[in-house]
Amino acid sequence: MSKRPVFAIAPGLLLMLIGPAVLSPLACGEECTTGLVAPAATAENRPLLWKNRDSSVKRNEVVLLNAPGVAYLALINADDTTQVWAGVNSFGFAIMNAESRDMAVPGAETGYDDEGYFMKSALMLCRTVDDFETTLKVSNPIGRNVTSNFGVIDAQGKAAFFETGNHEYFRYDADSANGSFLVRANFALRARSKEGYGRIRHDRARTLLNRKQKIAADYIITKVARDIELPDSVTIKDAQPPGWRKVTETVNRNRTVASAVFEGVKAGEDPRLSTFWLSLGEPAVALSIPLWTYAGRVPAALDSLREAPLNLAFRQVKACAYTNPQDQRVVNLEMLYRIQRKLKPAQKQIFKSTARKLKAWRKNPPSPTEVANFQDEMAALALRTARSISSRYAQ
Repeated sequence: MSKRPVFAIAPGLLLMLIGPAVLSPLACGEECTTGLVAPAATAENRPLLWKNRDSSVKRNEVVLLNAPGVAYLALINADDTTQVWAGVNSFGFAIMNAESRDMAVPGAETGYDDEGYFMKSALMLCRTVDDFETTLKVSNPIGRNVTSNFGVIDAQGKAAFFETGNHEYFRYDADSANGSFLVRANFALRARSKEGYGRIRHDRARTLLNRKQKIAADYIITKVARDIELPDSVTIKDAQPPGWRKVTETVNRNRTVASAVFEGVKAGEDPRLSTFWLSLGEPAVALSIPLWTYAGRVPAALDSLREAPLNLAFRQVKACAYTNPQDQRVVNLEMLYRIQRKLKPAQKQIFKSTARKLKAWRKNPPSPTEVANFQDEMAALALRTARSISSRYAQ
C-alpha cells in the first residue's frame, strides 16, 4: 500500500469536496466529549480515538459507504449520508469531532456547521493523520465553515487533535502530551473567543483516563463513556431529590445519542481490522458492538429505512431510566443501575468473543463473510438484550 499522501496528487478534488456546501436540515452542532490515546499509553499498543456524540438528533445509524479506492464506516443522522459524525476508513484512518465555537476570530465573519461534510471528505481521501493536516493547510486560504476540535488516528500509530477554525488550525499530538493522551470537549486551548464550554466534562474525562497507566478500549467504553459523576460543587448547586441526578454536565449526558471508540492497528497489521466500537444509543444504557470495514457491510440492525432497529431499542431502554416526564434531563439512578446490571453480562460476552476473533484474524486473515457474520451475531445479541430490558422495565 502506498504511503504517498493523497493530497499531494489531488488538491483539486479536495477543494471541490470541502467547498461551500448547502446545509441539510439536519446539520447541527456537536456538543461532545472526546479523547485520543497514543499507542504507548494503551494496553494493546494500538491508538485509541473516542467520542461521545451529544446532539439533538436522536435517530442515529451506521453505514458502510464507498468512494474510489476506499470504503468507510460512518456514524450518521438517520437517512442522511451527506454528513459523517465519526468514522473509520479501510486505510485505518479514523476521525471524529467536538464543536469548538471559541475558534471563531472576534470581528471576523465566521462560517459554522460544515464539520459533518468535512469529515466525510476526509474519510474519502485521507490515509494518515498527516494527510488530514494537508487538507487543513490546503483549505486555510479559501476557508472552511468549521469551528471544531477534530481528533484523528491512523494505521501508522499517530494520534492527534486539530483545533480548527475557518482559516487556521493548531495541531496537538498525543505522544507529546502528558500521559500520552488528550481530551477535548467544546472549547479550544488556543481559543479565539469566550464561546467555549464543557470544562466539567473535559476535566472528569481526563481524571478517569489518568487513573489507568495503560488505557484499553473496554475501559473507555464501560468507565469513561458511561460516566455520570459530578464534582461536589455542581451536585450541591443543582441538588436533586435522593435517587435522581441531573446529567447535563456529565460525560454521559441526557443529550448523548451515541458513542464511538476506534481502536487502530499495529504496524504490519491489515488496517481494515481497525475496530469501530459502537454504542448506538446513550452509552450508559447501551451496549458497544464491534465493526470493521473488512466486513464489506454493516448489520441490518444498524442501517435501515427511517431508523436503525438497534438505535430504537436503546432509545426504548433509555426511556426506562428517564422516568420524570417533567424533566428529561434527570435520570432515575435506581433504574439506571438495574439496567446496567442487565447489560453487563452481554457486554462482557461481546468483549470476550471479539478479543478471541481478533487474535485469530490477526494471525490468519478471515474472509469478509466471516467478519460480517460475526458482526451480525454481536448486533443480534445487543438487540435481544435491549428488547428484553425495555420489555421488563417499560413504564
